[in-house]
Amino acid sequence: MLRRLSFLVWVSLVALFAEGKNVVSVKVIDEDATGDPLLELVTMGLSNSDDCTTIRFRIISESSPLRIFKAELKNKGARYDTLEPFSMTIDSAQVAGKRVDYDFSLGFPQLFSFSANDRLIISTDRGVFEMPTTYEGALKRQMSMLQTEYESKLEVSHKESSKAWTILFFVLGAVLVLGGVTAWIVRMRFLKKKREMEEMSMLVMERTARNEELQKKVATLYGCRLDTLNMLCNEYFEKNDSPQMRVTLYNEVEKQILKLRDNKSVETLQEIVNTYLDNILVKVTEQLPELNKADIKFLTYLYAGYSPRAVCIFTDIKIKNFYNRRLRLRDRILASDAPDKELFVSKM
Repeated sequence: MLRRLSFLVWVSLVALFAEGKNVVSVKVIDEDATGDPLLELVTMGLSNSDDCTTIRFRIISESSPLRIFKAELKNKGARYDTLEPFSMTIDSAQVAGKRVDYDFSLGFPQLFSFSANDRLIISTDRGVFEMPTTYEGALKRQMSMLQTEYESKLEVSHKESSKAWTILFFVLGAVLVLGGVTAWIVRMRFLKKKREMEEMSMLVMERTARNEELQKKVATLYGCRLDTLNMLCNEYFEKNDSPQMRVTLYNEVEKQILKLRDNKSVETLQEIVNTYLDNILVKVTEQLPELNKADIKFLTYLYAGYSPRAVCIFTDIKIKNFYNRRLRLRDRILASDAPDKELFVSKM
């Protein structure tokens, strides 16, 4: 069966009335969904002679089988069968892959006049084909089909237009809602980020102030000895190949170091570090009990902000050992389960 059945009517614009013949050419096309014709039924003319009405028509098949059950002539509301029974079958083998034409002449009881409503009716397995027998009927049918087609297109256009407007309003509404939600989310994120930046700025300012205060306290504790010691340490490492300078510096450095190494000075320094670094040494001692006193002392000097050379002098180690020791101590802290291990390492 066809996926779509359409009837397109072409009417010849020439009517010949001669020798009792009324030649009306009407074509009815049965086409597939792509618009390609599968089957054409064409009336070739109508005549009244030999005491009967004869209608000639042609069937053109494009690889399309067809079965005709009967043919009737509708005239003034009445239906007339052919004078001789008519039926035919075009099977698939006859039309496979080719185009075939069949011409027929159908005889009906003699009728002398036809109106716009009269039809030749062909009943087939593809449906019922009705072909007007007059120009008026053909034109009327064509106008009706054009009107129906126009109304159908108009209705489809109206539906599509309504659908388009509905979709447009829906899309606009969705865009507005989405835009509003997006703007709200962006604003919330902006405010959150602003608050975070303000809090971070306050923390940085607070941290800077605490560090400055720590430096002041350390400077107060050690006074000018810290500057003197740092200078002497730098001189010692830069000029330690000079025997004369080494002896002079050694004596002065030893004097300053002995003043800074005593337990009382170290304990005071630890109190200052704890005060201005949120009890960091107390937390290290609690969370890392495996560290010994030497490790705590080493961290004290680091947290107080001494230079690597100064720490080497205070702890009596070489500069290369300083970096190795700090790295090993850092790895031990990171490998531990201490909750604040990241903080401990960041201050080293």
